[in-house]
This record gives sequence, structure tokens and C-alpha cells, in this order.
Amino acid sequence: RLIDRMNSGLHGRLTLVSAPAGFGKTTLIGEWLAVGHRPAAWLSLDEADSDIARFLLYLVAALQKIDPGIGQEAAAALQSPQAPPFESILTTLLNDLVEVPDGSVLVLDDYHLVDAEAVDRAVAFLLEHLPPHLHLVMATREDPNLPLARLRAQGHLNELRAADLRFTPSEAAELFSRGA
Repeated sequence: RLIDRMNSGLHGRLTLVSAPAGFGKTTLIGEWLAVGHRPAAWLSLDEADSDIARFLLYLVAALQKIDPGIGQEAAAALQSPQAPPFESILTTLLNDLVEVPDGSVLVLDDYHLVDAEAVDRAVAFLLEHLPPHLHLVMATREDPNLPLARLRAQGHLNELRAADLRFTPSEAAELFSRGA
């Protein structure tokens, strides 16, 4: 059921998996990727990733798991003494993302740990310009500071919340019957 819900969101730009700790967000996304055999870039975030330069460097490194050629120019620009504006770096990165295979997925796990307006703006910029063959999946304990209402209205947002992640009565019965 949840794999089907994840698959149904691939037509849009963002799948948001938002629920408290222990609801299986990361497990669900990992299982969905394994079952679907999709090319994926996975970035597990922490508080230190609130630094925009660090976030972007790690983002490029994660995307290079899909294709090692992605983001080389962006990474070099980020490490230069006079780094250009982040929008310019993101534009360079987006130009590289045109080359990723169809059905590719970028996962930002534990996004709630990032507390930086610059990172939110960078992710919003990415979402606005994301190539149609790349899908962003975000796991978080709270809604991110992104234009969710606009994405929802445009049909580009797939949402899985705590209520969606709970076992249905039949799923719980099946789980308990296996354990007996």
C-alpha cells in the first residue's frame, strides 16, 4: 500500500514523508527504492548541514552516486575562495541533472535537522527547476519551510503523513499472525 503511494507521487516533483520519530519514514523510503530499483542519491542530514556550502557539497556528492560526472563544476565553484552566488551554483548543478537517468530519485533524509533559510531557499530553487525525470523525496519530522501549498495546488506534491504510515487493522492482523 505504501509502496503504491510512493510510486503514485513520481509524476510530481516532491514526495514528503512527514511523521514523528519511529514511524518508519527512512525504512519505507529505503524499501521503496530497493523494490523499484531506481537510481538514487541519498543524503542523510544533520544540524551541521545548515551551512549552505556544506549542504551543497554533500548534495553534489550524493548526486554523484547516480552519475560521477554530476556537479563537478558546482563542487569546484563551492571550494573556490570567491564562490559565486548559490543560485549560480544551483543552476550549474541543474544543468548537469538533465543527464540523470529517467526515474532517478534524490532523497533528503532527516530534513527537520536543518535549520537554515539559505538551505530552504536552495531546496525551493531546486524544486522549482527540477528536471521532470528526477524526483525529490524528503523525510522529516515537521513540515519544511518550502512552498508546499503551491506544490500541492500544482499537483506536484505527494504527501505521506503519520496516519498513512500506521498499520491498517488488516496489516496489523497479518503481522501478528506471522509471529504466532
